[in-house]
Amino acid sequence: MRIAILGAGISGLVCARALAQAGHHATVWEKSRSLGGRCASRKFGDHVVDHGVQYFTLRDPKVREEVLRLCGSKLKVLPNPILLAGQEGELYRAGEERFYVQDGNNRLGTLLAEGVLVRREAEVKRIEKAGKKWRVQGEEYDAVVSSCPWPQTAALLGKKTSSPVYDPCLTVLLEYLVAREDAGGQSAYARMDPTGRDPLAWTACENVKIGRIMEGSTVYVIQASPNYSRDHLEQSPEYWASDLQVLLEKLWHLDPDKRGSVFAHRWRYARSCVDREMPRELPAGIHLCGDSVCESRLEAVWQSGWETAQKILG
Repeated sequence: MRIAILGAGISGLVCARALAQAGHHATVWEKSRSLGGRCASRKFGDHVVDHGVQYFTLRDPKVREEVLRLCGSKLKVLPNPILLAGQEGELYRAGEERFYVQDGNNRLGTLLAEGVLVRREAEVKRIEKAGKKWRVQGEEYDAVVSSCPWPQTAALLGKKTSSPVYDPCLTVLLEYLVAREDAGGQSAYARMDPTGRDPLAWTACENVKIGRIMEGSTVYVIQASPNYSRDHLEQSPEYWASDLQVLLEKLWHLDPDKRGSVFAHRWRYARSCVDREMPRELPAGIHLCGDSVCESRLEAVWQSGWETAQKILG
């Protein structure tokens, strides 16, 4: 079979890899240059920073085995705790194992893409029925798998979405020209507010991740709450990045005189809503994987990609 996979996020790459290993022709179409979707990392000056998925869990034995096999010694445990905002000293899920990839969490996408045909910077703007097949970018396929956010897939299929499907997230990377000497110990890795009331839903220090941050600097990641992100999504990044930085400095007791570089990023489709509209009545030969049909956790989208491949394989 010839199968087109739309999107080189984790679920799409897992699906494509399983189909290719079964002897079928899987082609991944990705509109950007990067792999891994929201499992994203970037060079930030001399640093490497995760500006998408901050960490991941490996509770599922199959996913754990696959990730360990792919990453080997580059898979690292994150020992530092996460504090709950407004609850002095209370830890978020104390004892939970959390992981990251030393070279950047987007490395998972690169590793999954090995041996898979990926066409980057190739945005698919329509998919068309061609007899019993589907036409994508002028090529015919027996089936199409979309790992894109549901609003994007719905547009390709000529469908409309009514209720909110994804929460947005405004993300800021902030450098401070001062060393954090306690980063490798048991000092807090992050602070989070699960209520959604605080604009700072997530703030984390990347220095606790081995080999990421150059000596003499400290780098923080802010991920704003869904409400704050929705309210400011179309505003200038300079405005909301500055606003969030002031809040971060108050929370972490940082010196504004030590400010360095700043990078701001909009995630329009950051996390699927709990009460989202679920896709239904898909045409024959069209399949979905990823957080259109599951949670936005890495483990969940990984399983979704594998299960979609098994469904196609019969």
